[in-house]
Amino acid sequence: MSPELIPAVSVIVPNYNHSRYLRRRIGSILAQTYQDFELILLDDCSTDHSREILESYAEDSRVKVAFNSTNSGCVFKQWNKGVRMARGRYIWIAESDDYSDPRFLSRLVSILEKCSDVTFAYCASCRVGEDEQHLAYSDPYLDRLDAGHWSSDFIVDGLQECQRFFVLASPLANASSVVGRMSTKG
Repeated sequence: MSPELIPAVSVIVPNYNHSRYLRRRIGSILAQTYQDFELILLDDCSTDHSREILESYAEDSRVKVAFNSTNSGCVFKQWNKGVRMARGRYIWIAESDDYSDPRFLSRLVSILEKCSDVTFAYCASCRVGEDEQHLAYSDPYLDRLDAGHWSSDFIVDGLQECQRFFVLASPLANASSVVGRMSTKG
């Protein structure tokens, strides 16, 4: 991606003391089949080897690295910082202790591209053990609300979805499973 081009997706990785996961996380982003993205790596004053790992990606033209001078104490402040730095039409907050399937962006961005009235797209997440074994989906609690609702792709009115499900439980197992449209308002 040349510097003058605006990326479709801004991928934000907020990190604090996740050095043991960073290479896998960043590698899973850089290996996406959909490559129209910028990668914003943030560090909130980690005390492990995170800084060295993040700095090792700084030469990649798709990557921006930012280190806090003092710990913010709040991952949401890091999310906001990343969003302020973002240039893309879409935002993906990719948690630093997670990783993704190489088709993740391709699949979710294609939904957002086809359906301009869709605000965000998300997918199921798997919990993974220390030995990389897939343990289970992260959202089995949703079956008690409606066992079939999340079993295939769907588009719904956001207000109805909130009234039906979000007031009872979050269908979004984690931030890493969501790609959202960047607001063009205000």
